[in-house]
Amino acid sequence: MKKALLLIATLVSTSSLASQCDINPNILKANYSVTNTVTHSVKSTAAANNKPVSQSLNLWRNQQQVAHENDVMTELWQHLANNQIRPIRYFNAQQRGIEYQPSEVRGVQNWSAKTQLVDNHLIEKMTLVSTQGKGCDEVKNYTLSENGNDFNLAFFTHSKLVKTFSTSNKKSQTTTLLSLNNVSTDESLISAQFAQWDRFQTTDYADIGDNEGDPFLAKMINLGFIEHSATGFYNQQGEAIQGGHHH
Repeated sequence: MKKALLLIATLVSTSSLASQCDINPNILKANYSVTNTVTHSVKSTAAANNKPVSQSLNLWRNQQQVAHENDVMTELWQHLANNQIRPIRYFNAQQRGIEYQPSEVRGVQNWSAKTQLVDNHLIEKMTLVSTQGKGCDEVKNYTLSENGNDFNLAFFTHSKLVKTFSTSNKKSQTTTLLSLNNVSTDESLISAQFAQWDRFQTTDYADIGDNEGDPFLAKMINLGFIEHSATGFYNQQGEAIQGGHHH
């Protein structure tokens, strides 16, 4: 009887270990591919040939800081004690940045959209289809059809990372696919990257008018990169709003 109880206890403890995960979801780097596909002929040569257009996106988390890094820019957000979100827009090649106050950003700022790439409000609207895997590998699969858009999400439960997220629009015959390539939990690498951004020369958004003689700022104003209105990668309507610039 004791052996049987011991065996049961061992099985229970093994099962609980399998459901645990040691990854710290608050400190990591996740590399994604963002692929846009147009299924009907339009003016764009790549789209007309049905050739997918892909770009790389890095999601960085460092406790109360999150960054979205692409080839040109890095959008960094700091989650303040009063629950406000303070953004900094860095220009990678120039090693320059624009600092914004929370009140200077248009639109509702949602921390889940920053840290997960998909807003919790959108996930809450979706239907949970299935759950697979255990521990770090547990993935929840969601789906939603709304206003001519089809959304499909595979989401890692513990790390709160998107595994894959696709959105298709029937009217425009376009599909956007966000897919996870790899994850790093190297804390020294992550700390070093945030420290590097912190060393970039920054200008307060409120002071830009006094610095119009700065060639870099003048160029960014002309290109429309200064006004800040990005609210994350996918908002609750499922709209892709990261990586562009706003006039």
